[in-house]
Amino acid sequence: MPNEKESLDALPKPLVRAAQRLLVLDTEGGGQDTWLWEQAQRVVTMAQMLALLPEAREIGDDPPDLAAIASGGLFLNAGWAAQVRDGSIDHWKVLSRPTNDIQREFGAGLLQEHAEGLLPDHVVERAVAAIRECNDRFTRLPEARALAEAENLDEIGITYVLRQFRNFQAEGRPVRQLIANWTRQNEYHYWEARVNDCLRWETSRHIARERLKAVEQFMNVLARDLSAADLRRVLDTGGLDVARVLDLPT
Repeated sequence: MPNEKESLDALPKPLVRAAQRLLVLDTEGGGQDTWLWEQAQRVVTMAQMLALLPEAREIGDDPPDLAAIASGGLFLNAGWAAQVRDGSIDHWKVLSRPTNDIQREFGAGLLQEHAEGLLPDHVVERAVAAIRECNDRFTRLPEARALAEAENLDEIGITYVLRQFRNFQAEGRPVRQLIANWTRQNEYHYWEARVNDCLRWETSRHIARERLKAVEQFMNVLARDLSAADLRRVLDTGGLDVARVLDLPT
């Protein structure tokens, strides 16, 4: 199975370097925000692996072009970077909501610009089409299906928690709100609907459900740590009524 490095090694190095320069964003303090670049690498890796599933050929299409998936995945969300650089959005808002069709078009254009002369025309055409059709639930293009599946899967699990934490920190919201949001989403069966509606293949759905179990465990541990429940349990076991002494809620 390919890892991130192997997935990108098949592409021309100038193209990968161009994508990295584009997707690594400058921050206000002179640092660099690698969130978008890291997400692109994850999506490329997952999309190429998903493309190997029998489900990826569910309607008898030709096998997906892995080079088109890799190059398309690198520039799939490049529209966000373009908007950060033109001042339309702040860098910390990147990927805070689903990528829209206008942003996909930006990404397709940037891929065409940077891939010229580096990849065969048919690969570029396939990759550009995959970016443009990624938001189309009914697309028949296997590369677009694989990229959409990978992107949706990347938004489920601990990476979702990190995305929420990133936004909350920028907005000055407390960490405890992560738990409140997660609890509310489960009450309304948000993730169950998300898995069933946004993921096409049963293999992806199974993986997503396993990832959600891990998030549930993470949230339980986070709640414990934020409230020092483990320390309180030790003291209570020792016979000290912590709630009474410190006037804490029971």
